[in-house]
Amino acid sequence: MLRIAICNDDQALSHSYKNRIKALFESKHVDAIIFDYTRGSKLILDCKEVPFDLIFLDIDMPEMSGFDVAEKINDINADTVIIFVTNEEQLVYRSLRYSPFRFIRKAYFVAELSEAIISFLDMYLKRNKTQVFNCINGEIVAINIKDIMYIESNKHKVTVYTQKKDIVTKAKIGELEENLKDFGFIRVHIGYLINMKYIFSIEKTEIIFVNQKSVPMSRHRTEQVKTEFHKYIRSEL
Repeated sequence: MLRIAICNDDQALSHSYKNRIKALFESKHVDAIIFDYTRGSKLILDCKEVPFDLIFLDIDMPEMSGFDVAEKINDINADTVIIFVTNEEQLVYRSLRYSPFRFIRKAYFVAELSEAIISFLDMYLKRNKTQVFNCINGEIVAINIKDIMYIESNKHKVTVYTQKKDIVTKAKIGELEENLKDFGFIRVHIGYLINMKYIFSIEKTEIIFVNQKSVPMSRHRTEQVKTEFHKYIRSEL
């Protein structure tokens, strides 16, 4: 079940949004529980306990602006998807620094909501897709694709690294490259397939991850990796 929040200081408007959002998810046969808030500070507190999948966030609120709330939420859970809602169209460019999924104008809320939800569901299903691995110890393990940081092939052994655990699998790195190419993965070396989500920097001969681990990168792949990474960043904005 999806966990969704609406934060708007206008309670009547928030109730109206809630009904429309609920109806759209029901029309897609998607179970969702929707929480509504009139204060950003309360939403921030609850985000520490509830891993919201999607938040509709008003920008212009008296206690805290939507931008301030979004910054706090991103620090708590970077996987929470934020859709800004506002009357002020000129704020769209400023909103980009908070990596919103969409920017909905209040005057066109009904018209723009449907496209936003359809796009969110498409992204959500892709983000939460799993890859099944047959491990060399006989176990069968399903790992959420977004949790895979990189895959290493070394001396006929393929190791899948996540931020929580590593597994050694019978898979071939070439087959995994084909399976994962539509999920932000790219081959940076004959022995390494990486998830671009975790790139911190691209150096001359290596990739640095956000946790400061690194893997080698072949020189002849450098330009292709940079090009694909730029495309990936644009697609995530």
